[in-house]
Amino acid sequence: MGIFKNKHFVIAMLVAPVLALISYFAVDAIVSEKPHAAQPGERYSLVEKPNCRYSSGQCGLKNGDFELTLTTEWRDADRVLLMMKSAFPLDGALVALVEPETASGGEQPLEMTSEGGEGLRWSLELPRPDPEMDRLRVVVSANQALYYGDAAMKFTLYKTTFDEDFRQE
Repeated sequence: MGIFKNKHFVIAMLVAPVLALISYFAVDAIVSEKPHAAQPGERYSLVEKPNCRYSSGQCGLKNGDFELTLTTEWRDADRVLLMMKSAFPLDGALVALVEPETASGGEQPLEMTSEGGEGLRWSLELPRPDPEMDRLRVVVSANQALYYGDAAMKFTLYKTTFDEDFRQE
């Protein structure tokens, strides 16, 4: 226990964690991107929230304060109604279902229809997706800025009106 009697060692053990915390926050302040408002004509990516990757019933896409919430309602065995709710009024919205193998091409984007007049709720009827394989690509316009992202379709399996055989087809 002679090492703990050395005052230099004891001081170093006390000062090192403090210096580590100071350097951590200093580096973050120097190199982190400063938040700023969306600029007209710019493009911003949306990050897929974890609830898109399991049978949650909804999917969130987010970038800062800008957030989209996607939900679905199964119409029949071949059609699903995709509904989108936005935190801010949108000028327009496009979506496309893509398969991972053909991610470069895929289906043509389809234009969503505004529900109401505020531009906060949008909907579109889509052909039946494969929740295990398909991905949904979304592009929306708000205040002359574009927001884009893509999400897994696994969230669509929540509370379908069909039996278990339908989910496993």
